[in-house]
Amino acid sequence: MSSVDLYTKFTKGGILNTNFFNGRLLVAEDLTALQTAGAQQRQQLARALGDGVAYGLQVSLAPSSTPNAPVVRVTKGLAFNRNGQAAAVSLDFVDVALVITPDTPAADAGMFAECPPPQPFQQLTNLGLYVFTVQPSSDYQDRVTMVELNSSGMGSSCGSKYVAEGVQFRFDPLQVTSGDSSTVRGQVAALAAQLDPLLAQLANLSGAAQSAFALTIAPMLSKFRNLVAHLCFGTDTLARFPINIFPGASGTPFPANYSVLDDMRAAGLLTDCEVPLALVYWTSSGLVFLDDWAVRRTLIPPAASAKWAPLLSPRRIAEGLAIFLQFQKQVEDLRSNLPLTQLSSALGTDYFRFLPAAGFLPIGSISSSAGLDYVQFLKNNTYRNPVHAEGAVLDSLFLQSLAFPPVDLNSQEMVWLYWVRQNMQFVVTSPANPSQQYMVLTNGHIEFQGCARYDLNYWDFANYD
Repeated sequence: MSSVDLYTKFTKGGILNTNFFNGRLLVAEDLTALQTAGAQQRQQLARALGDGVAYGLQVSLAPSSTPNAPVVRVTKGLAFNRNGQAAAVSLDFVDVALVITPDTPAADAGMFAECPPPQPFQQLTNLGLYVFTVQPSSDYQDRVTMVELNSSGMGSSCGSKYVAEGVQFRFDPLQVTSGDSSTVRGQVAALAAQLDPLLAQLANLSGAAQSAFALTIAPMLSKFRNLVAHLCFGTDTLARFPINIFPGASGTPFPANYSVLDDMRAAGLLTDCEVPLALVYWTSSGLVFLDDWAVRRTLIPPAASAKWAPLLSPRRIAEGLAIFLQFQKQVEDLRSNLPLTQLSSALGTDYFRFLPAAGFLPIGSISSSAGLDYVQFLKNNTYRNPVHAEGAVLDSLFLQSLAFPPVDLNSQEMVWLYWVRQNMQFVVTSPANPSQQYMVLTNGHIEFQGCARYDLNYWDFANYD
């Protein structure tokens, strides 16, 4: 513990910058110290900005990928880890084969050797979930002649010319322990146990039989993906926050860390050097799905208060955005993989447990485009019949939705449904050039957007009191 008097300089533990003056003999250690100080100052700025993905680093399956030999493609981009270190991919993309290599960076392999690997695991033969991550790395490149002092300028040996900054991709196991069946954790564990033999059976089929069987388990697999994503969001834990804001001296305060990703960090399975990019479900039948926004986050600055972080923090807004983007990507995957008849008959509670606080539902039961039948999709839930809303309200509606909790399809809380006037008008008036019909669904706690506005609406696409 250190103490200091008022108006007294305190520099203990501060960044050490090389002091230059005429007549000083500079050696490599002095220049290295200058580089180190610059890196530490940049890390201070990066920690203030927050950890997460700044831009790019999108993860998708590479064209060369197969279920049993998966390869993912990571695009150009930049991320910062919790240590304030940058992890950047400078090429347009890099393809990463998901295989285990025993090699680890040497202790002197450049600038980022201080990042230890997470706890290792042996092989990927188990059914399980994994977090695909990126972390900064470095290595030496090229050689240059080394001239020793008092050597008359003659080179006596060689040293490394550059320290090249780069990245390393990792694959960390996401461990989900069993829990009560009423919790998301318990439901994930139960579904994983049910999917285990089904996916093994799928792997033994081929052709039309395999495709048909894949469609029969599609609802269960979709719901599993949705539940795992919300385990990473900490949705069910956050729902308990309002119960006891002031627990008292004998009570248990609400945890500032509430998701399964926080659990991984606490267990040493995910280090502060790593930035999560995608969730991977890899089973005996190969790579089943890849979901980026389940674990990927935009830059998240530190919370002003750990106690109030679950209520007021940049993390909550970033997670609200991730919930929206994860849902929209999962819906697009369903549209791509399910036949129109199965898509239009999909029951929401079969495919999802949670929906975002505001989201877009592609509608296919009225037009010829691929989409859902909202009456069938929300058959087990409470909703108000859809009304019209202007496209002008979409920006504010979706921005405020980031601070609202997701829609829980296990509850009977009402949701609002809206036809967007511009979309409906184009669908009706341009049958030769149809647009994808869609509907906006929102949490019932968000302010209703369907009030009659005679001076701001169109006759056939408006609401009337």
